Amino acid sequence: MGEGKRGKPSSELERLQIFAQLATEYFRMVELFSADGGPVPREPAEPAEPVDSVDAAAAERTHWIELFRAVLLRKFIVPDEHVSLKLVVRALRLCNYAADARISEGADQAATLFTDGMIRGRQKLMSGLAPDDQDDAHDLFEDVLYGRLLHGDADRFRRSGWAEDYARLSTVAAGRFHAEHALRKALDVVSFGLAQDLLRPPDPGGDAGGASCADAGPGA
Repeated sequence: MGEGKRGKPSSELERLQIFAQLATEYFRMVELFSADGGPVPREPAEPAEPVDSVDAAAAERTHWIELFRAVLLRKFIVPDEHVSLKLVVRALRLCNYAADARISEGADQAATLFTDGMIRGRQKLMSGLAPDDQDDAHDLFEDVLYGRLLHGDADRFRRSGWAEDYARLSTVAAGRFHAEHALRKALDVVSFGLAQDLLRPPDPGGDAGGASCADAGPGA
């Protein structure tokens, strides 16, 4: 699936500028809303409230924080999103007008860190949730996001009941969170390039179509 035209950045440089701000905000959110970032909110407890009830509330809090985190991370890992790592790496290569080695090497490192398995490699974790003939079991995690958080899609809601298993959801989400290493690397490279004026829009004759998607990382 290719990048959608709606809301598309006006240039590859603008893509990098938007990415830098959104990725910075994402990591700030992760820092502020860590699962152990404060007391677990719950109804006033009875004096002799069992410890198990506190543990259950902590697990529930972790569950929701991980879901919200996965929602915000989604725009960086789904290939057709405007600030996906795939398109950001591609934009870095296109905007590296002086062929600066630091930008080139950083883009390569981000592409290497962002593996195809972060998008499609969760079939084993989802074993038993999808029919045997369904080869895109990774979409079951998207069912959770679309059926329960982003939209009220009935079909996806019905397929996402497994998400109530907190332990399983946490295990599946962890595969996505590995992408944060690539996201951090890409953010560092983009921020450096913007600060040092090493990134400029590509020549009109060398638009995004001139770069090989196969060189831009997974999901191409």
